Amino acid sequence: MAINKKSLLRIVAVALATIIISATVLSVAALTGDTATTNGTDKETLTTANINTDNILDKASLVLDSEDEVIRTDNNGVISLTILKAFPVTIDNKGEKKSVSMTRGTVEDALNKAGIALAQDEKVTPSLDTEVTEGTEIKISNSVSVDITLMGETATYEVPAGTVKDALASVGAVCDKNDKLNVSLDDKVFDDMDITLVKVTVKNETETQVVDYKTTVKKDSSMEKGTREITRYGIEGSKTVTKKNTYEDGVLVNTKVVSSKVTKKPVNQIKVVGTKTVKADTFVGSANGGAGTFVDNSGNTVSYKKVLTGSGTAYTAKAGSLTATGAKASVGGVAVNPSIIPYGTKMYITASDGSYVYGYATAIDTGGALMDGSAIVDLFMNSYADCANFGRRDVTIYIL
Repeated sequence: MAINKKSLLRIVAVALATIIISATVLSVAALTGDTATTNGTDKETLTTANINTDNILDKASLVLDSEDEVIRTDNNGVISLTILKAFPVTIDNKGEKKSVSMTRGTVEDALNKAGIALAQDEKVTPSLDTEVTEGTEIKISNSVSVDITLMGETATYEVPAGTVKDALASVGAVCDKNDKLNVSLDDKVFDDMDITLVKVTVKNETETQVVDYKTTVKKDSSMEKGTREITRYGIEGSKTVTKKNTYEDGVLVNTKVVSSKVTKKPVNQIKVVGTKTVKADTFVGSANGGAGTFVDNSGNTVSYKKVLTGSGTAYTAKAGSLTATGAKASVGGVAVNPSIIPYGTKMYITASDGSYVYGYATAIDTGGALMDGSAIVDLFMNSYADCANFGRRDVTIYIL
């Protein structure tokens, strides 16, 4: 049996040094350094060769009750005495109470000592394998078969013929004040009764959330109408939000914001849009005939509706930047004068001298150079270095 730590009153350790000469133990006077310990405090030095348990206890000035238990171990000349102090355990056998004295053991051991054998329909609380301690109360009652649902799982249990509270206790469940119970704790249990306990937990929990930035639009009369420019990119902020969260059987069922504090303010984005009206569109370039075919850089023969030629330039922008049509700026999206090349037009673009192939593109943006006619197309590039490499070149645009 396991020794209950609470019932361990004191340990007496007696070190007995012995020397055997011709099978004779030395006299009492020859024994030195033997110590008795009680509750961790050194007592007098023992100078006796009598290692009888009662003699050792007497030398240590320990007086035991009749129900106390002494456990003795002998190991290489060291004698250890473990004293377990007896304590009362109350047994309520369906209203008839009695007390037994225990030093250690389980509920089953206490029942055996009391001479009580459980009938088939009787239930004991706590369970038979529960270790007894001082103050343990054992209750015996007739059992009832009930269905108990815990954490969403339903099982049939044999519980004491008492209250719902007793039934839950017998299966190791406790109904706290916030929990949900389909019956009253004081209700009497009966066969085939359904008991459902939902554990409710309320926690204050903190999380970090993003604070979106706003976009401020400014008008600029020096910029052509239809053009726009981001002069300051927005930066998201953050805030700490504390919520009161309610869980039922571990599942979040309700949340309420208790407090919110901005820890990093967002930086608003500034967008400038042009308002200058161009009286007439000027096309610097030429239209070179009607439909035909060309071979792309993959060797495919492609049909086109018409061909435009003119001056081409290149530009770049920060990742995620939006174009005049609202689409994100990316390679393959080019800026045009929408009155000449409407937004959404599909095309294939190459340098007129064959020195550069931009490839397939879509008209999604515009700009001042396109609106004043100084260029026919502005090609989006991934980097400034790519733009510088392209520079300004005459281009041929196949309208698909």
